[in-house]
Amino acid sequence: MHASLKCVMALTMGLSMTQVNSEMVQSSYLNNDSDSSSLASRVISKDSTNFNSHFSNLNSLSITERSGDQVRRQTIAAKIQVPEDEPSVIDKLNEVASNTVRKFSQTGVASWYGRQFHGRKTASGDTFDMNDLTAAHRSLPLNCFIRVTNKDNGKSVVVKVNDRGPFHGNRVLDLSYGAAKRLGITNSGTARVNIERVDGPNS
Repeated sequence: MHASLKCVMALTMGLSMTQVNSEMVQSSYLNNDSDSSSLASRVISKDSTNFNSHFSNLNSLSITERSGDQVRRQTIAAKIQVPEDEPSVIDKLNEVASNTVRKFSQTGVASWYGRQFHGRKTASGDTFDMNDLTAAHRSLPLNCFIRVTNKDNGKSVVVKVNDRGPFHGNRVLDLSYGAAKRLGITNSGTARVNIERVDGPNS
């Protein structure tokens, strides 16, 4: 009886010690920083290329690891530097917008304005001179240049957009008296024209 009891007690104690050791190993896995092998470093190095390409605004990284009832969290700084020679999203959008405006063309009715606005300030800050080759457009960039062609007689003139308008009727362009005279529309008052963006006054 005593021998059997000792055997059972030894076996029970052995199982208990095994359970204790198992719990210690599990706790050690989460509490020993050297065993975790820098969890944050492993995650970042896993795919650094994608971080550089897509997460340039990332300032920190939070990592959570679970094991049974144990939870380990780690937050680290993770500011990623984008190569200086790589254009930003804003630069790419500006390039697309610039190219779109540069290829601008439009067809519609143009009118002209003259003496009643002579000497007034335009939207660009210029003083309106009715004899200059200028025009008003609703949306084209101020101080850009456009070629205006009278579709009835084929005459054309390059003008600078320095004002906004017209804001009434179905007209798309208001020409200065000087530009309207070049196109031969001072008597008729309006004409159907074609508008295209050009690089400068001598284009």
